[in-house]
Amino acid sequence: MTRRVDYRAYARQLAALPGGAAAAVRDVLAPALGADAAHDPCDGCWPLAEGGRLCLHAQGEGLELWHERDGEQVYIARFDAGLGEAATHGHTPALALALLAIAAGDVDDERRLKQRLPRLDAAARELMLLSLCRLCG
Repeated sequence: MTRRVDYRAYARQLAALPGGAAAAVRDVLAPALGADAAHDPCDGCWPLAEGGRLCLHAQGEGLELWHERDGEQVYIARFDAGLGEAATHGHTPALALALLAIAAGDVDDERRLKQRLPRLDAAARELMLLSLCRLCG
Protein backbone atom coordinates (compact mmCIF):
# COMPACT_ATOMS: atom_id res chain seq x y z
CA MET A 1 0.00 0.00 0.00
CA THR A 2 1.33 3.43 -0.88
CA ARG A 3 0.68 6.67 0.93
CA ARG A 4 -0.90 9.62 -0.85
CA VAL A 5 1.74 11.37 -2.96
CA ASP A 6 1.48 14.91 -4.33
CA TYR A 7 2.15 14.12 -7.99
CA ARG A 8 0.90 17.57 -9.01
CA ALA A 9 3.80 19.09 -7.08
CA TYR A 10 6.17 16.84 -9.05
CA ALA A 11 4.56 18.04 -12.30
CA ARG A 12 4.91 21.70 -11.24
CA GLN A 13 8.56 21.19 -10.33
CA LEU A 14 9.30 19.54 -13.67
CA ALA A 15 7.48 22.34 -15.50
CA ALA A 16 9.62 24.94 -13.69
CA LEU A 17 12.87 23.52 -15.11
CA PRO A 18 14.44 25.24 -18.14
CA GLY A 19 12.61 23.83 -21.15
CA GLY A 20 9.91 22.36 -18.92
CA ALA A 21 9.04 18.76 -18.27
CA ALA A 22 9.47 17.67 -21.89
CA ALA A 23 13.09 18.86 -22.01
CA ALA A 24 13.97 17.36 -18.63
CA VAL A 25 12.42 14.03 -19.50
CA ARG A 26 14.02 14.02 -22.97
CA ASP A 27 17.46 14.91 -21.65
CA VAL A 28 17.46 12.69 -18.56
CA LEU A 29 15.14 9.72 -19.11
CA ALA A 30 15.26 9.29 -22.89
CA PRO A 31 18.77 7.76 -22.97
CA ALA A 32 17.47 4.90 -20.78
CA LEU A 33 14.34 4.54 -22.89
CA GLY A 34 14.13 3.28 -26.43
CA ALA A 35 11.24 5.61 -27.29
CA ASP A 36 10.03 9.18 -26.93
CA ALA A 37 10.00 9.58 -23.15
CA ALA A 38 8.17 12.89 -23.31
CA HIS A 39 4.83 11.30 -24.25
CA ASP A 40 2.77 8.51 -22.74
CA PRO A 41 2.37 5.68 -25.26
CA CYS A 42 -1.13 4.44 -26.08
CA ASP A 43 -0.45 1.02 -24.54
CA GLY A 44 1.22 2.45 -21.41
CA CYS A 45 4.55 0.72 -22.15
CA TRP A 46 7.96 2.23 -22.92
CA PRO A 47 10.73 0.19 -24.57
CA LEU A 48 13.93 0.21 -22.54
CA ALA A 49 17.56 0.47 -23.57
CA GLU A 50 18.31 -2.15 -20.89
CA GLY A 51 15.92 -4.60 -22.53
CA GLY A 52 12.24 -5.29 -22.42
CA ARG A 53 9.73 -2.60 -21.63
CA LEU A 54 8.37 -0.74 -18.62
CA CYS A 55 4.58 -0.66 -18.34
CA LEU A 56 2.13 1.35 -16.26
CA HIS A 57 -1.13 -0.59 -16.05
CA ALA A 58 -4.39 0.40 -14.39
CA GLN A 59 -5.06 -1.74 -11.34
CA GLY A 60 -8.13 -0.96 -9.27
CA GLU A 61 -8.13 2.78 -8.63
CA GLY A 62 -4.39 3.15 -9.14
CA LEU A 63 -1.57 2.15 -11.44
CA GLU A 64 1.11 -0.51 -11.22
CA LEU A 65 4.57 -0.40 -12.77
CA TRP A 66 5.84 -3.64 -14.33
CA HIS A 67 9.02 -4.60 -16.14
CA GLU A 68 8.37 -7.04 -18.98
CA ARG A 69 11.19 -8.91 -20.72
CA ASP A 70 11.39 -12.24 -22.54
CA GLY A 71 7.84 -13.21 -21.53
CA GLU A 72 8.53 -12.50 -17.84
CA GLN A 73 6.62 -9.80 -15.96
CA VAL A 74 8.11 -8.40 -12.76
CA TYR A 75 6.16 -6.06 -10.49
CA ILE A 76 8.01 -2.85 -9.55
CA ALA A 77 5.60 -0.61 -7.59
CA ARG A 78 2.00 0.56 -7.09
CA PHE A 79 0.79 4.17 -7.36
CA ASP A 80 -2.47 5.74 -6.21
CA ALA A 81 -4.97 7.33 -8.61
CA GLY A 82 -3.31 10.73 -8.14
CA LEU A 83 -0.56 9.71 -10.55
CA GLY A 84 -2.87 9.47 -13.56
CA GLU A 85 -4.76 12.59 -12.55
CA ALA A 86 -1.58 14.67 -12.21
CA ALA A 87 -0.18 13.39 -15.51
CA THR A 88 -3.35 14.35 -17.34
CA HIS A 89 -3.77 17.70 -15.57
CA GLY A 90 -0.12 18.75 -15.82
CA HIS A 91 0.54 17.37 -19.30
CA THR A 92 3.47 15.47 -17.82
CA PRO A 93 4.38 11.87 -18.71
CA ALA A 94 3.03 9.50 -16.08
CA LEU A 95 6.27 7.52 -16.20
CA ALA A 96 8.29 10.59 -15.20
CA LEU A 97 6.03 11.21 -12.20
CA ALA A 98 6.16 7.53 -11.21
CA LEU A 99 9.96 7.46 -11.40
CA LEU A 100 10.22 10.69 -9.40
CA ALA A 101 8.01 9.19 -6.69
CA ILE A 102 10.26 6.13 -6.46
CA ALA A 103 13.51 8.14 -6.55
CA ALA A 104 12.23 10.56 -3.88
CA GLY A 105 11.24 7.65 -1.63
CA ASP A 106 7.55 8.58 -1.64
CA VAL A 107 6.67 5.21 -3.22
CA ASP A 108 8.49 2.13 -1.91
CA ASP A 109 9.52 -0.20 -4.72
CA GLU A 110 11.69 -2.26 -2.35
CA ARG A 111 14.63 -1.39 -4.63
CA ARG A 112 13.22 -3.48 -7.49
CA LEU A 113 13.80 -0.68 -10.02
CA LYS A 114 17.46 -0.44 -9.03
CA GLN A 115 17.92 -4.21 -9.11
CA ARG A 116 16.17 -4.76 -12.45
CA LEU A 117 16.98 -1.53 -14.30
CA PRO A 118 19.99 0.22 -12.76
CA ARG A 119 20.43 2.62 -15.70
CA LEU A 120 16.82 3.81 -15.49
CA ASP A 121 17.04 4.01 -11.69
CA ALA A 122 20.09 6.28 -12.03
CA ALA A 123 18.24 8.45 -14.56
CA ALA A 124 15.26 8.71 -12.19
CA ARG A 125 17.55 9.86 -9.39
CA GLU A 126 19.13 12.44 -11.66
CA LEU A 127 15.68 13.70 -12.64
CA MET A 128 14.80 13.93 -8.95
CA LEU A 129 17.93 15.94 -8.19
CA LEU A 130 17.22 18.32 -11.06
CA SER A 131 13.60 18.89 -10.15
CA LEU A 132 12.99 18.29 -6.46
CA CYS A 133 16.30 19.27 -4.95
CA ARG A 134 16.46 22.62 -6.74
CA LEU A 135 14.05 23.76 -4.02
CA CYS A 136 16.68 23.06 -1.37
CA GLY A 137 19.14 25.72 -2.52
